[in-house]
Amino acid sequence: MVTIPVLSAGFGEGHNAAARALIAAINRRAADGVQAEFHDIFMEAYGVEKAHKQRDSYVQVANRFPRLWGCAYAALDYLPLVPMTLPMVRPVQRKLFEVLDATAAPVVVTAYPLYNYMMERRWKLADPRRPKIITVVTDSVSVNRAWHRAYSDWYVTPNQATAEVMVRQGVPREKILPFGFPVSDKLAARSSAVAGGRPKVLLMLNPGRKDAVEVARAVSELAIDLTITVGKDADFKGAVEIAVAGRATVLGWTDRIPELMLTSHLVISKAGGATTHECVAAGVPMIISQVIPGQEAGNARLIVEHEAGCLGLTPQAMKSAVASAFADDFKIWKKWKANVEALGDARGAERVAEKVVGLI
Repeated sequence: MVTIPVLSAGFGEGHNAAARALIAAINRRAADGVQAEFHDIFMEAYGVEKAHKQRDSYVQVANRFPRLWGCAYAALDYLPLVPMTLPMVRPVQRKLFEVLDATAAPVVVTAYPLYNYMMERRWKLADPRRPKIITVVTDSVSVNRAWHRAYSDWYVTPNQATAEVMVRQGVPREKILPFGFPVSDKLAARSSAVAGGRPKVLLMLNPGRKDAVEVARAVSELAIDLTITVGKDADFKGAVEIAVAGRATVLGWTDRIPELMLTSHLVISKAGGATTHECVAAGVPMIISQVIPGQEAGNARLIVEHEAGCLGLTPQAMKSAVASAFADDFKIWKKWKANVEALGDARGAERVAEKVVGLI
């Protein structure tokens, strides 16, 4: 049995979501003599507590100081800064090399670009010991060049639009695989929602947002079946429940997101990599409630420019967008629904798994 390391990191929702979907897809191919292991190298190098603090610091900067994060993201895009940061994460590099030595895998899949720079230092291209590298790009359209400044044999993109951006950035077309974002196979059935009746809406509320409770209150005032997910904070959940006054179902942390997406007409959420591409895979239109400058800008453009949803960045804008989508016999929603279904499917992870097996 060949073990394939799938590398990830907890900085943003997309990396881990893609990695776990890939592992599940590869492990379904066990009969082909291959299995996959998840490795968050930051977690393994620093331990759970410190890695979580690093992740939380990233989230806080992105949420509280979006312009600052946008400037940092732009700097990484236009300047070759990543190699300069490697001395600051030597424990990560050591742990990565330990993992690669232990598995001696012929193929490595990475959903986090920093590891590519480390592997580039470990092996020269002509070294016969060097594994083939598949890099899963978790951003749409606004692809930071940091993804491809270090070597990779192939780059998997969430869609063709992102592939074209990377070609314009100088990546050889033959190295780009527009397989789709890896998502759970639970989304393969696609949304069962149809026009008519009382609309079902899933609001994925970000507790880091200052007006989050007001968002819940505003959307719950509509004549819809509303489900709100709020995460693990019990106090925040209580505040939301008071605000909606029984007009919505409020859930804390839940593993039912695929099920909820598949039974919803609309999803309202920030433009995170995982959520945006899960909506595409499920065939569910999206109202984007928040866009962090940088990687999320491209995800938002994917939805808006393909008319698979719209922006709704304030509580009243969200409320108006939902109302408009279902007005006139669901006229706008029908267009969004057709467009989002044409953007992609849920087979991204399976396509990558097929590629991996073909390289063994």
